Amino acid sequence: MSERARVRINLAQREVEIEGGEAFVEGFTARIEDLLARLGEAPSGSAAEDGLPLFQPHLTDPSATAAEDKEGLHPDMGPFGEYLHHMPSTSTEVDRMLASGFFLQQSATDQTFATGDANKRLAEHGIKIGNPSQCVRQSLMAKRVFMVSRGRYRVSQQGRTYLRQLMGSVIPA
Repeated sequence: MSERARVRINLAQREVEIEGGEAFVEGFTARIEDLLARLGEAPSGSAAEDGLPLFQPHLTDPSATAAEDKEGLHPDMGPFGEYLHHMPSTSTEVDRMLASGFFLQQSATDQTFATGDANKRLAEHGIKIGNPSQCVRQSLMAKRVFMVSRGRYRVSQQGRTYLRQLMGSVIPA
């Protein structure tokens, strides 16, 4: 079984990220080296300085399902990983679970989220939550979320306001 591999290039937040099996990622080596060579040779007045994107492909592992793509990329808030970077470094596990739940809620047809789904999304990005159920319970007690049905929650208006204070304009009004 091949090991998972990951390449991440920031270049002032134009961010190219490729993740998948080792063979899949190695398939992009020539393209990345070519891209880096062209970026190193970019003259002043280049497309980047004109505000035009140099490179913006959305590369995913071919085994990823359409549902994963739908959950990982929201039209208003962007990809989940980018969305998480709006969280302040001082945010708590409860705040991260609330933000993850809100992101999933925006993509769901019934506008709800489940604790397990929110925790899974965070875990995919290397964020481990000690007790996800307790985090959602604390948000429930603070009236930042409310229960829609057993195991399904929705972020309240108060929760949205709180997230907007934490994350800024990335949270739609």
